[in-house]
Amino acid sequence: MELNIANIEIEPKRHTFGHIAKRFGEDRPASRYEEAVYDGQATENFHYRPTYEPEFEIYDVKRTVIKMDDWYKLLDPRKFHYMTYVSTRANQNAASKRNFELIEERLLTQMIPEDIKEIIYNYLTPLRHYFYGVNLNNLSIVSRGYGTALNSASLFYASDSLGNSQHLTKIVLLLSDNNVERLEKGKNDWMNDPKWQPLRKTLEDIMVVKDPIEILVSQNLILNGLLVPLLITQFSNTLVQNGHITVSLLTEFISQLQEESIKWLDSIVKVMAEESEENNNILSKWSKSYLLKADEALAPLSDYSDNTDILPQIRLDLENRLKKIGLKI
Repeated sequence: MELNIANIEIEPKRHTFGHIAKRFGEDRPASRYEEAVYDGQATENFHYRPTYEPEFEIYDVKRTVIKMDDWYKLLDPRKFHYMTYVSTRANQNAASKRNFELIEERLLTQMIPEDIKEIIYNYLTPLRHYFYGVNLNNLSIVSRGYGTALNSASLFYASDSLGNSQHLTKIVLLLSDNNVERLEKGKNDWMNDPKWQPLRKTLEDIMVVKDPIEILVSQNLILNGLLVPLLITQFSNTLVQNGHITVSLLTEFISQLQEESIKWLDSIVKVMAEESEENNNILSKWSKSYLLKADEALAPLSDYSDNTDILPQIRLDLENRLKKIGLKI
């Protein structure tokens, strides 16, 4: 008996899911990012309005004054969905872990004089609490924003902020030989030191803002746009100029996250600004207002450097960035 086995190629009836096919047609294969993000949020058949804000539906475009024909225009240029986000951060964390291990093995922390360590503690330890606040503000965007494209990326940003806080904790414990009293002092400085109070007030003022896009502009675009270059990047560079490279290696992880997040923030703010003149005017007004507040909040914290132009230069760089994405600054 002879048995012949032949290959049969079965042509799929369609190349993607129904919600993608509604947008692009049956024959357009979609990326995993598009499948994960487009129209993932429920839009109808809500049974109850939230008791805390009965004037809105659970997901409601009226929670912000920004108007979009399609909130799924706010796509993430990094194409982050769960798997790509987790694998990217895992690789970055592995590289950061190697830096920590190298510094421990070579005993590089012992080469930092105690007076320099005090400066590092004074500026980096209170920042743990700042990034906890950034996490909360981004979770507020997630709970009040509209569309999976915006909310999923904001949730990743919130997780990154929590990661930054934990990363700073590891740095302080490594430098102090696991002295937890350093963390307590940092919390006390955040709560009571006069030079940290303007920043704390600005952060907490954003916590009571209800418009999710205003939170995104004030917290992520403006305040982080000034703070990370000032208190992470330039702070580390100043230590390098004085012969101490260790902190620069340890904080590289936070600087990389900021550079990567700028691609997402600039992209979606540009899309919103191009949607209409009204949107552009609102975004520009928010940006100018929070630029002034952030500048005043961070001025007392730029005293680690003798360069009095360090904060004005960072602000000028941010203003040029905002102009580049179309805002009227």
